[in-house]
Amino acid sequence: MKLKFLLLTSFLCLFANAQEEQTIKEKATQAFTNRFPSTRLFDVQYLHYLPTDFDSELFDVPFEKGEIQNHNRLSVNVNLPIIMKPKWNISTSLRYRYETFDLNNVESRIDNTISSYDRKLDYHYLSGSLNFTYFSTLFKKPFLYNASVIVDGTEKDAERIKGFFGATIILKKTERTTIGVGLIVFVDPTSPVPAAPTFLWEHKFENSPWTMDFILPQRLLFKRDLFKEGRLSIGSELGGDGFYLYNNTPGFANVYDYRVLEVKSGLTYEHCFSKSVIATFKAGYSTVFNSRISERGENTNDYIFSSKQDGTAYFSVGFSFNPSFEKKKK
Repeated sequence: MKLKFLLLTSFLCLFANAQEEQTIKEKATQAFTNRFPSTRLFDVQYLHYLPTDFDSELFDVPFEKGEIQNHNRLSVNVNLPIIMKPKWNISTSLRYRYETFDLNNVESRIDNTISSYDRKLDYHYLSGSLNFTYFSTLFKKPFLYNASVIVDGTEKDAERIKGFFGATIILKKTERTTIGVGLIVFVDPTSPVPAAPTFLWEHKFENSPWTMDFILPQRLLFKRDLFKEGRLSIGSELGGDGFYLYNNTPGFANVYDYRVLEVKSGLTYEHCFSKSVIATFKAGYSTVFNSRISERGENTNDYIFSSKQDGTAYFSVGFSFNPSFEKKKK
């Protein structure tokens, strides 16, 4: 699930000032990169999940069950400007993800005579996007348009072309509160819905170091500066990842699309070592809502395989390079 791409339009203008288009652009971009490390100039993250049990179905029939151990994910993100104008930008985003699983004591639920087995799986996922953003005002309020074309696949081949476009307007901007709404339209046949509204609300509590950061449907966080160069965030974030699977079994398609939707609840600590280098540490509890495999290009609701996983703890570490990052994000 390309959730961070889909939220791009909604949150670029969080801190925008309606007085100058150049100020809108600068503050909008800063607001987004402060919230999503993967949108910074360069970002690398390593994520590890503790062991968890799973139970799966194939064509709605009980299939296999077992344990997932040593589930790791390495993500590398690069975002490069191509054309930077006062009112519009063209940029490109490049993503690489390497994911590994150790499946232990996997048992068939179809034929109980088959003994259990262990297996190690690893997958590569790559994507690139071309992004266009236009900065403007509407009714004297910050208004942004955005469109992206995305190509993704594996180390073997490019698999799909998809995209989205949308718009966002900031309805209210005061010293302590920002409210905005938007709409995203998906150019992707696998999306379960053709379009989705977005809503953002940031509020700094009076006489308090805490700020609420609510972005529908992506997150609810409570943030504060910590120590001299740090920021602490506590709350929940919705995210999705996946990769492509190749299959040689007769009677099945050659390429399948695996997608997982999860909520991570916990804490995040970011530390700024310089004006451009930021370290991130996350820890908490992950709950998987959907884990499905569908034929490439088919709607994710038309899946052939699904699995249920027990909740499990996770932790991640990462480093970002972003020249526009600032310690004060309020």
